[in-house]
Amino acid sequence: MAALANAHGYFVTPTARQPGTAYQDACGMQAYYQMSGDINGNIQGLEQTVASQTDYHPAECHLWKCKGMKYADNKDNVHKYTAGETVKMNFDIRAPHTGYANISIVKTSNNKIIAANLKKWDVYASNAVPTVASQENFSVKMPTTLGSKCATAGDCVIQMYWNAPSVDQTYESCIDFTMAGTSKRDALGEEEQIQRAHPRDFSPREGEE
Repeated sequence: MAALANAHGYFVTPTARQPGTAYQDACGMQAYYQMSGDINGNIQGLEQTVASQTDYHPAECHLWKCKGMKYADNKDNVHKYTAGETVKMNFDIRAPHTGYANISIVKTSNNKIIAANLKKWDVYASNAVPTVASQENFSVKMPTTLGSKCATAGDCVIQMYWNAPSVDQTYESCIDFTMAGTSKRDALGEEEQIQRAHPRDFSPREGEE
């Protein structure tokens, strides 16, 4: 348990994935007890816990995807958003440790980021100063370029990734959500905005007439 004691954190709102029977079956009872008692713990601590457990199934558990938390346990905990919507969030830093953090959208089928850095901190939860309020209460804007990639529940999560290299501890917290597809015009509009170096730059782009 010592590996879990140095730093803790998890999404409070919107409600993030919680452990349940699917988590038990894949990651084992010890992991379930640990997360049920303190969901804020780090992934490396979980790896130590499950290493000697016969009911731990790494191919099904996937501790490095939402700390192994399963959509099957959270089907009644899916949030519905729209492209471009501003979402207010509260991430509870229960015990700080200096690191870096970001919030991204992850495709669960392959655990790949499909929208990076909706929010990012180069220095997060520093031990050198009191907890910064804006690192616990903040907002993110949902992207408009994902089309229908997140239209089906369970396909995507909003992931908080907090890594503290000095103590080799990593924290993940995942929010299940759905978001209807965006129009081609909206998606192209944001892409064009990204391509132009300045908002008043109206110079031609390759392929434009």
